[in-house]
Amino acid sequence: MAFVLNESQQITMDDRFLNLDERTKKFVLNSWAKDFAEIIFPAINERRFSVLYSDNAASRPNSPVNAIIGSLILKEMFNLTDDELLASILCDVRFQYALHTTSFKSQPFSDRTFSRFRERLYLYYLETGRDLLHEEMEAMANVFIKYFDINPSVKRMDSIMVSSSCKKMSRLEILYTCVANMVKAVYKTGEYQNLKNMEHYLDEEDRNKTIYHRKNEEISKRLQEIIDDASILIKELGEAYFELPEYQLLQRVLKEQTETTAEGKLTPVGKEKISPDSLHNPSDPDATYRKKAGKDNKGYVGNLVETVDKKGSIITNYDYDVNTHSDSSFCKETIEKLGKQEKAITIIADGAYSSLENIELAAKNNINLITTALIGKVPDVIQSEFELNETTHEVV
Repeated sequence: MAFVLNESQQITMDDRFLNLDERTKKFVLNSWAKDFAEIIFPAINERRFSVLYSDNAASRPNSPVNAIIGSLILKEMFNLTDDELLASILCDVRFQYALHTTSFKSQPFSDRTFSRFRERLYLYYLETGRDLLHEEMEAMANVFIKYFDINPSVKRMDSIMVSSSCKKMSRLEILYTCVANMVKAVYKTGEYQNLKNMEHYLDEEDRNKTIYHRKNEEISKRLQEIIDDASILIKELGEAYFELPEYQLLQRVLKEQTETTAEGKLTPVGKEKISPDSLHNPSDPDATYRKKAGKDNKGYVGNLVETVDKKGSIITNYDYDVNTHSDSSFCKETIEKLGKQEKAITIIADGAYSSLENIELAAKNNINLITTALIGKVPDVIQSEFELNETTHEVV
């Protein structure tokens, strides 16, 4: 598929907007669509995404990239599914006006346009490590800063915990699920000889029987049984199934949850030795554990940089990582991304972002890093609850 720019949108005689009655036109022009069409849509840089397509001009041209990016922004603005977004574009002239597609004979979108585009973005990210959509959103934010005449000299930075949507699992559940997933993966290949005495993992009721219906047995005993099965399975399979994600997760969970005795037997490792980076749910292998402000969090962390002044504020930078990624690391990465500033800017953040290295790095880049002395944590139970007599200044 060849990359073709959609720089000019020529208006035709049968343009849908031009053929509306004056009353309907007025409603469209007084809606969000006008500002979107005049401010947001022209700011989209199609050339950034040319690397996703072929340079062979003889191949079929791509769907307009700026229309796709604009559509994805509208999807988030109105909290739509892909199907709802497509229906809105096909049936609502405001969406067409916003995306400059009112003169298209048929809208340049299909039920797979958005999923295919996201797939291209994802594969390119895996290959290069570049998140093109991330880059585009941050570039557009800077365009809006200029449009709204917001002074870019002051920025606020903070992080938020993003919970994983996966179920919270016990150690027993994690190990059982990894073994069961591996057994099912092997079964699908037809190599049944490798599943001696493990066919019970294929039974849908086996999970409940093992985890919930045998509560009269010690958890340590059930845990050891599953570890033994996992160990046998890994030895039987060898490296033949190494490429399967189920195999890699099984190896990972054994490394994280077990230790080897002097006799060479795998046994459960003590809870205190399990890393926060360990597997918490096989359906979300990247989610990690972190305790922040006294709360347990499993999932990820987002870092937001907001440019602010009296006229308003806009999020101009953002990052996303496993939640064991520290605020101090985010601070360093943000400063490096911003680079050397022609005019001095100030970044305000809480104490967790502070370090001597970050302060020195900021100074080298003409950035004034101001952090509070406060780091979010649970207040001391005794010190935070006492009452002070305002007259005598004595503890009541």
